[in-house]
Amino acid sequence: MVKYRRPNNDEDDSRRSSRSSSRFHILSMTLIVLVIVLSLMAIHLSQQIVMQQHYNFNNGQRKFTAASRTSSSVRQSDAAITSWSEKKSEEESSNNNNSNMKSMDRVYCMIPFIWNEEMYTTIMETWGKRCDSIYFLTDSIVGSGKLKGDTIIEEEGEEEYKPYWEYPTNTFPNNVIFINMTRSWNDCYDEGGRRRNRNKVKEANHQPKTKKVCRHIWEKMWRSWVYVAEHHIAKAEWFCKVDYDTFFFPQNLKYYVHDYKHWDPYTEYHYFGHLIQSRHDGPPMVAGAAVCWSHKTLTDIATVYRNMPMGYTGGFRGKCEDRAHATEEASTSVCLHEHLNISAYPARDENMREYITLDKYKDVLTWNRTEQGEWWYWKGKPTNAGQMENAITSRPIGIHKYKATSEIRELEQHFYGPRDNEEILKLKPHAREYVMKVRKAMGID
Repeated sequence: MVKYRRPNNDEDDSRRSSRSSSRFHILSMTLIVLVIVLSLMAIHLSQQIVMQQHYNFNNGQRKFTAASRTSSSVRQSDAAITSWSEKKSEEESSNNNNSNMKSMDRVYCMIPFIWNEEMYTTIMETWGKRCDSIYFLTDSIVGSGKLKGDTIIEEEGEEEYKPYWEYPTNTFPNNVIFINMTRSWNDCYDEGGRRRNRNKVKEANHQPKTKKVCRHIWEKMWRSWVYVAEHHIAKAEWFCKVDYDTFFFPQNLKYYVHDYKHWDPYTEYHYFGHLIQSRHDGPPMVAGAAVCWSHKTLTDIATVYRNMPMGYTGGFRGKCEDRAHATEEASTSVCLHEHLNISAYPARDENMREYITLDKYKDVLTWNRTEQGEWWYWKGKPTNAGQMENAITSRPIGIHKYKATSEIRELEQHFYGPRDNEEILKLKPHAREYVMKVRKAMGID
């Protein structure tokens, strides 16, 4: 018979000490493992932050001193509509600070401009409010006359032109950027008239000639893009030059590049719009109504523009250079092709319908290639290019040739106003049918 021996107090203490030591050892190991895991996570996070900062730097987020900024002298405005645009851009930039910028597909709208308060307000209250960023790159000389399209309307005795900095503070909104030009925009007249600064021009019968805006758009374009590349490159992935008489659809541009084409704005060159192939003295080009390119394209072409030859006074000779009276479209295509090997790309859908029109949509929808023959518009287009009711896609990026502010506001009602509003009911059947297709495709109705 085995006798039970009651352990003494020393043995009890030893066992309790052993159990406590074991628990302490387990707790210590657990804490060590936790510290190691947290340390690894912290290292990984810091690497991600460094990589993101390096990525942002390589994609153009540069710092500039106030002395190098043309915008330092631009007048500030408290206009609510401009503040809304700036605030929107800042909020989106902040909210996406830790996101992959490639997935954002923000759209920057750049409007080459001659100051026109009525047109500015109309654009900002209609299609302009849908851009992620919108800026009006404007000639530094401001006139007192009103603009009706490209015609300058001046009252007798009120003709005055002076630089923007001579106007009172807060005269101009803060998304109006003034660009210094070497060539004047305000001393030209319609064909046949003589040029004379600040004077009415009369023929022998003493009838005044019509004063017109001078066509120095190429100089304005390349100078504007250099400015955008140096100051606003971090604001967007896609940069579009939009004529003031083009009604633009930023959300459809996003659909085209992201959902339809699956393009990468940071690693791929893209230059696209309505392709024109009617010229024989240069590469195909994109019509100026609306021209878009990727972040990478803008970054690299700005360097080309800074270094190209300046001041040539002769005619077109197929070179990338600054010269008087050069056309924007041809010069842009030459520079891109010559220096970056980028060719113009036609923005068309799978049914060969155009995303950008060169005339009012109600007119383009009636163009019949078979009846019209191969005039410049059709020249070079595929034989199966869309025509008549199939000429324009149901997700248009831009529709062109609306020079009156009233026309732009009508378009806002056509595509974004209440269904069957008064402006829609005024349309002819073929135009109304197209408007309804667009509204449905965009999810308006």
